[in-house]
Amino acid sequence: MRQLLLVFLSAAYLYAAQDSLVVVVNGGDATATIYAAVRMSTTDQTLKLLKVVPTGKGPQETCISPDGKRAYVSNRADISVTVIDLDKLAVASTITDPGMKNPDGCLVSADGTKLYIAAAGAATVFVFSTSDGHKLTEIKVGEEPRRLLFSPDGSRLYVSNGEERYVNVIDTKTNATVQKIRVGRDARPMIFSPDGKYLIIGNVSDDTVQFVKPGETEAEFVVGVPKSPQRLLAVPSKQALFAIGRVDNVLSILEFRPDNKEYGRTVTTIPVGRGPWGLGLSAAGDCIYVTNTTDSTISIVDLRLMRTLFSIPTGKSPLGLAVR
Repeated sequence: MRQLLLVFLSAAYLYAAQDSLVVVVNGGDATATIYAAVRMSTTDQTLKLLKVVPTGKGPQETCISPDGKRAYVSNRADISVTVIDLDKLAVASTITDPGMKNPDGCLVSADGTKLYIAAAGAATVFVFSTSDGHKLTEIKVGEEPRRLLFSPDGSRLYVSNGEERYVNVIDTKTNATVQKIRVGRDARPMIFSPDGKYLIIGNVSDDTVQFVKPGETEAEFVVGVPKSPQRLLAVPSKQALFAIGRVDNVLSILEFRPDNKEYGRTVTTIPVGRGPWGLGLSAAGDCIYVTNTTDSTISIVDLRLMRTLFSIPTGKSPLGLAVR
């Protein structure tokens, strides 16, 4: 009877975690690995591999639709986007356009009807219908657009341009640039602070993070971080901002309490694998996932202990990561 109960409880843990998925794109073997976040106890957690799904060549980034039913993978080498059905864990379709050179960061509108793709080689953001994949429009931006971000109310689209020292601010109704924000060299990751007070931008080649008030074109202040801040992640429960330090193989933790005079300073760093790139918060909000390109692993960082628990192998040269 006790053994049956243990089996039942183990199955219950696994079943409960199935709704929480982690999608990792692997640039080295043209696949997406899909995991279930599994909690085996109140403190122990891991990722269980569910499926390896083929993608196009040179997959780079991934994003998940707001309803959690689709993952989109941008494939740089063959100018395509792989659409993955997350219920069936299978490729649903492929979106292509000859002008979409070097597709990179992606984003789905809040209503789930539009897919935005930053075409790094075309100085353009492509917008596709998620219902049938046809192109809706093209939005011209700066050279080498890399990452995309919506404002909290969805009225603005922010586009970081790797070869320009500005971020485009796009009106999502007119698709026109309404503002340009001055940034450092090779601006890429962007997030909003949880209170909406700042747009936070990582400058990869300057090794800095800057804080800009919405509506402003200049940073209010800029702080130094470990080299190559490829991703940013805010965790309100910890009053902390996390930034990947790709060169130093660390996850840096920045002071994030609004009432603290040292807001934005680096408090400490957490070692992860080699060549960290992708970053995501677990659905439960208790751990962080980091893809390590050089190691071909995923590091799991426990937010209670503030340390890396362990790393698990994944596909070759993992890059973008998204959590459902």
